[in-house]
Amino acid sequence: MNQKEYEQQIGQLRHQVEVLQKANVDLINRNMQLGQQIDAYYDVKRRIQMLKELVIRHKELIRHADLRDDDELMALIETRLEEELPHENPDFGLKELAEFIGTSQTRLIELFRRSNIHKTADDYLDYLRLLRSMFYIQSQPMWGIAACAQQAGFSVIRTFNRKFQDALGMTPHEFRQIIESGKENITTSD
Repeated sequence: MNQKEYEQQIGQLRHQVEVLQKANVDLINRNMQLGQQIDAYYDVKRRIQMLKELVIRHKELIRHADLRDDDELMALIETRLEEELPHENPDFGLKELAEFIGTSQTRLIELFRRSNIHKTADDYLDYLRLLRSMFYIQSQPMWGIAACAQQAGFSVIRTFNRKFQDALGMTPHEFRQIIESGKENITTSD
């Protein structure tokens, strides 16, 4: 083998070494990326496990809602109902409330029986529906009274009118007139 052939082989070997070094760097980078992906995978897996444990604990808390004191249970009821407004469905009653809160109907009956204001869950739900209907009467002047009542969860307008009259001492129409005259007084005094 002469000097020229020898130098060619050395050049080829150097080129192969460079290619192998580049491939090695690429493999190292790929391994680092895979390592990061594996770390991320295990981090996600750990977080999922933590969330599962939180869900299980939350379910246990809901299952034991019967054990809560009255104030805590009532606060839970008020918070959940304000957030999701299930009582705007006219079919939402004691049974649905118990399922919604995760407690027994018996516990709710006892809770409201001891209440100073609302003696039944239905009384409480009607109270919330009346408040909601007042909101709609005030905020939706283009809606009729019946539409406001239905949106608030009353399926029978006569029942709504009677409960409204009993609670406020006026009809829903009178209430709307007072609201509208109050708005007119505010705009004319500006």
